Amino acid sequence: MTKTNISEDKIKFYNLHKSFFNDLNNTSCEVTDNKVIIYENSNQNPDPASVELECINNFLYSVYYWDGYSLADKYETEDYDSAKLEYKKFAKKLAKNLRRY
Repeated sequence: MTKTNISEDKIKFYNLHKSFFNDLNNTSCEVTDNKVIIYENSNQNPDPASVELECINNFLYSVYYWDGYSLADKYETEDYDSAKLEYKKFAKKLAKNLRRY
């Protein structure tokens, strides 16, 4: 049986945040039982760039990439492992974009 509780992978998500965003001081990572989010926490942008992985129910996972203006990408799957891979891809993209600006 696959893990369906995001908080069980809490350390992995925090380590992912540290590895991709270690040189960016204005980012934060929050992990709850059914959601993990990495976001830009500067006070300059009322709609910050972020990447989110959310468990809608025990069968559906949604990954969102917000570019700071609007929803840029959305991915939905029933497989937790593929949702984590997509989350990692979006997190890498977010880090690259934040370094650019």
